[in-house]
Amino acid sequence: MSDPDDGKTGELTLHGRSVSRGVTVGTALCLYGAKRQFYRREIASEDLEREIERFTSAVRAAKEQLSEIASADGGEGNQARIFETHILFLEDLSLLRQIETMIHDQRVNAEWAVKTVIEKYVSRYKSLSDRHLQEKYIDLEDVGERILTALGGGGENSYSLDSDTVIIAKELNPSTLIELSRKHPAAVVTESGGWTSHTFILARELELPAVTGIRQLLRSVETGEKIVVDGYGGKVILRPAEETLGRFDSSRKEAEVEAEGIDPDATLETLDGFEITLRANLDITRDFTAAARSGARGIGLYRSEFLFNQFRGYPSEDEQYESYLRIAEEANSHGIRIRTFDLSINRVAVGIDGSEKNPALGLRGIRLSKRYEAEFRTQIRALLRAAADHPISIVLPMISDCEEVKWAKRLVAEEKARLDSDGIGHGDPQIGVMIEVPAAVLSIDRILEEADFVNIGTNDLVQYLLAVDRDNEEVADWFRTVHSSVLKSLRIVLDAARSKGKGALVCGEMAGSPLYVPILLGLGAREFSMNINSLTRVRSLVSKIAVEECEEALKEIEKLPDGDERDDGIRRIFQEKWGGLVDFDSLLSFRRR
Repeated sequence: MSDPDDGKTGELTLHGRSVSRGVTVGTALCLYGAKRQFYRREIASEDLEREIERFTSAVRAAKEQLSEIASADGGEGNQARIFETHILFLEDLSLLRQIETMIHDQRVNAEWAVKTVIEKYVSRYKSLSDRHLQEKYIDLEDVGERILTALGGGGENSYSLDSDTVIIAKELNPSTLIELSRKHPAAVVTESGGWTSHTFILARELELPAVTGIRQLLRSVETGEKIVVDGYGGKVILRPAEETLGRFDSSRKEAEVEAEGIDPDATLETLDGFEITLRANLDITRDFTAAARSGARGIGLYRSEFLFNQFRGYPSEDEQYESYLRIAEEANSHGIRIRTFDLSINRVAVGIDGSEKNPALGLRGIRLSKRYEAEFRTQIRALLRAAADHPISIVLPMISDCEEVKWAKRLVAEEKARLDSDGIGHGDPQIGVMIEVPAAVLSIDRILEEADFVNIGTNDLVQYLLAVDRDNEEVADWFRTVHSSVLKSLRIVLDAARSKGKGALVCGEMAGSPLYVPILLGLGAREFSMNINSLTRVRSLVSKIAVEECEEALKEIEKLPDGDERDDGIRRIFQEKWGGLVDFDSLLSFRRR
């Protein structure tokens, strides 16, 4: 991956990693911020006073939050002193006036003014010789982020995009991409992120070309610049010359392997007669119609946490009920598995100090549900009501032991009793779990005593098994989906589920890739859930191969050492067996860029 030059004139090619195929020519729009992402926006003269009031209201809200937190331990101790320091920054008239002046004089949105002025102050603090004062910049950055979060105000960002907009960001939040998708951007380019990050999973589902891993991207790109995004070669071309533009056709589409002569309503079988079920992964960005046309048998994973993005916080019981009912009606008799909120504490608690250093190992998934039990009960009630007349199942995320399943089942039983006493109809959904941490693999037998089924979340499972942050391109080469530990873990779970007569569905990127489906079939997987755009391609492949030959290929793969030699061996084995069906060589190369 190359570091871009600082020059701003002439054509410049930046090299990164492809994470979603496609090519487009568009206009760059640079996003900033962490929790709340924004761009520089011009404010009309008649709206300037209203924009300044937005800013002052956000400062008031931030102060109220900090005052509440500072007094949480009786107003004494380190916690109180830290937050009192933050409050002093929010009372600094010089700082506040500079931000207001910038909004007024430069006619820019409050977010941009906060970012610009805070960065200037941070730079000053960093240059001080006194180390104690120098470190104050951390507190100031935290205050700036708190103001930006408060500027959200519970409503949606006022994004206004042209159809050819290419989103440029250091790191793009999945929630921001959800919002932007309604404005139909053309592509995404970021400094960081990985193939299996939620942002790029969504990008592929939305058919947006995407490239990541370009260092110092925001220093090289300016909003409004012409840009070419090559989601095949992992390249971004800034300020392209006419000759370069001539080589790219923005309407170019990926040459997908299409299912020819396959009825999507027909039972899917391998050549040797094994019935395979394909389901769809879904969230609020898509409906089930396209998935049904591609042969999906219901929804294997519905990511309910994106409702949190839509409603800017925990949605009410009725809001959730309406959302679950709508998607369940679309899925019809095929059914839907709805995962309870898989959120981290950073997403839900506005008043916490900063962010968790390692959210992947922090308070998230079922752990967060236990901390916020009232909100979890609200979701359970909405799910139970929606399940009254529809085949809805509940999936619990980030399970590590059977006690967590027992706890959730107890709450479900209690909420059923409450609904009965209130005279409200409800269903009796199955309770399943996500298998995505090593502890769950090693305690799978006990978990299956409590769970009705399992969903194997391969993206997180690989991340936790190999201790590789899937969103960090610096360690992308260590993210080995076919590592021996991954395959052994999958075999353990699939064998345990089969022996106990429980369903086991594989979801995540492995389930939707022709590169990995033969391996999963060889391991014994018979149910898969994937993004909509993978359904046709996987269906086509499954109908043209046999489980027996998948098992033979797996035996050869398991003899290979981990690392590049295993990747090369898989390429060779698959090309020999099924090279006429899929270009496995290009699939491996695409993921390794």
